[in-house]
Amino acid sequence: MRKAHAPHLALIRAALSSIERYRPADEAAFLAEPMAQDAILMRLQEIGENLARLRHIDEDAFAEAASDSWIQLIGLRNVISHGYHQIKPETIWQIVVDELPAFSQSLSAFDRWSDSIS
Repeated sequence: MRKAHAPHLALIRAALSSIERYRPADEAAFLAEPMAQDAILMRLQEIGENLARLRHIDEDAFAEAASDSWIQLIGLRNVISHGYHQIKPETIWQIVVDELPAFSQSLSAFDRWSDSIS
């Protein structure tokens, strides 16, 4: 079962790494760089999509390991996909700076769960 999780977790971690590379030094620079905004939004969309796939693969594991931020990122993916024009760059900056570090740390809970069933 762990194999089914691994590709999605790898894609999530790669997206997080890309966001770190794309992220300008501060909010003012982020707000002034539409390409950085677009690139980060695409990676956030990718994270949400892969979280939804993990949930689909194993709802019990997802429910046990997921924090509220996982559900929120899936919802953000839907907003990015279907309501792109409604997204405020200031909100995206806040998510990247305040929420993603804790989300990244929370991925280890899913690793521990999938290791225990292997």
